[in-house]
Formats: sequence, structure tokens, C-alpha cells
Amino acid sequence: MQQEASTLRSLTLFVSSHFMFNVLGKLQSEILMGDKHEAILTMTQYTKILRQACALSKNDTNSMAEEGLFLEHYLQLEQRRFEEFSFTYHIIGFDSPSHHMAPFMIQPFVELAVLSSLGAQNNVITLSYDKLQNTICIQSAMHNEGVSEKLEEKCETALQRLQIYNHTYTKQSNHLSLNQTINL
Repeated sequence: MQQEASTLRSLTLFVSSHFMFNVLGKLQSEILMGDKHEAILTMTQYTKILRQACALSKNDTNSMAEEGLFLEHYLQLEQRRFEEFSFTYHIIGFDSPSHHMAPFMIQPFVELAVLSSLGAQNNVITLSYDKLQNTICIQSAMHNEGVSEKLEEKCETALQRLQIYNHTYTKQSNHLSLNQTINL
């Protein structure tokens, strides 16, 4: 079972490379447009999240505080990448050094929230961790319903990882909102 979990973790990291290549595309665009200041900011955030991802991937589990910091850096990069579709985010409850989970377990679902909500007015994405219920909730607008289908394969890999660790995932959506819950 440990080997299967490791393989699925590697697959999830590989699938997440889509995000990394898109950031590099933004960086290339900023360089070609001569916007050195923006390129430096993007490169700084990119290297920060890359170093953090390498460090976190070495562990079987990471604290919720470490996961929260990774998600913070991830969402900052997504804000830069999609600056024409502004959104804000709130990360609540990811401050516990004593609660742990497997690395990158929820990033694909956060990506789903970001991509599904792009273009929505007053777009706010909320990630919350309830220590007592041991539950993560990801709430966002639903503006691009077709995104779920495009990310289905990536989410399928993440769902398999959740099952290996006996976690459950539920998703409720309508044409206005997307609510995802992960029970750890």
C-alpha cells in the first residue's frame, strides 16, 4: 500500500507540473514584453514554491501549517498568472503544527476552485481547516462549469490518493458556487 501511495503521489506531482509550466509561460511573456520588475516578482514566487514543493515532497506527512504556507504561495502565483481575472482568497485554520496530512493532497482541488471561478464577480476562494472535525472545506464561485470536466483526470488521481489514506471527498456545485469537502 505504501508503494501505491508513493506512485500516486508522484503522478499527482507530475500532473501538477501543468501549473508549473503555465507559470513559466507567464514568466516568458513578461520577459518578452520587457517587464523586468514583474518577471523578477514571478520568478521569486516561482522559485519559492518550487523549493517548498521539493522540501515537502520528501516527507510522508506535513503539518497543516506547512500545507497552508504552500497553498498561500500557490494562490499568490495563481493571482499573478490570472491577474486579468482578479480573485481574493482566505486560508483559515491551517496554522496547526500538530495536525498532519500527506503532501499536496488538496492542491488539485484548490486548483479546481481557482479555475472554476475565474471571471466571477467578487471572486473569493476560501480554504478552511476545522481541527475538531478534521475537515477541509474549499468554497469558491462557479463561473466556468466546463473546467471540472477538463480537470477530471487530475482530480481522479487526487481522489485515489484520498482513498488510500481513508479520506473522503464530496463536491456540491451549481451555476453559482462550488463547495468541496475533504474529511481526513
